[in-house]
Amino acid sequence: MTDKKGLIFIISGPSGAGKTTVIRRLLLEMPGLRQCITYTTRAQRPEERDGIDHYFVDEPAFTHLIEDNRLAEWAEINGYRYGTPRAGIDALTTAGKNAVIDIDIQGAAAIKAIYPEAVSIFIKPPSIDVLRERLGMRGETDRLDERLQRVTLEMQQAPRYDYVVVNDMLERAIDAVKAIIGKAEASVRPPGR
Repeated sequence: MTDKKGLIFIISGPSGAGKTTVIRRLLLEMPGLRQCITYTTRAQRPEERDGIDHYFVDEPAFTHLIEDNRLAEWAEINGYRYGTPRAGIDALTTAGKNAVIDIDIQGAAAIKAIYPEAVSIFIKPPSIDVLRERLGMRGETDRLDERLQRVTLEMQQAPRYDYVVVNDMLERAIDAVKAIIGKAEASVRPPGR
């Protein structure tokens, strides 16, 4: 255990905005940053690993997590449930690690209510057309119109975040998020360190 408590970084954005790619790079390049693994009832994608990207659980197991009050927040998105374990956030920050949480706008508001010191970052695609193209390249064309309607609602919430980063060029977006994290770390460092 350490005297220095870690920070919490909330990263949100519509599906296809690139937040997962940004987070993966941040985790590789910033040693003090750890992802808070969330639970989901969604099926595991081929490139995902259970316990690394999410904890993939069935509906009854997710219901037990809710009933046992083990989630800081949870929501249903596109027909699947997602939830953030409070113990996961607390374990990371108590150990002096910075926790990054990949979460939707509804969950971000819930986390911010519990952890008001959390820094919220919204990853925004350059346009709806680019987002439509990205989702198509990922093969996520089922219920595309419904998803794009949700994107419009999500984008309207971007001003509620502490920072908005447009992912028009991946390297630039990653550098912008790194700078935000660096600024937050610098603001809590004792003078002279």
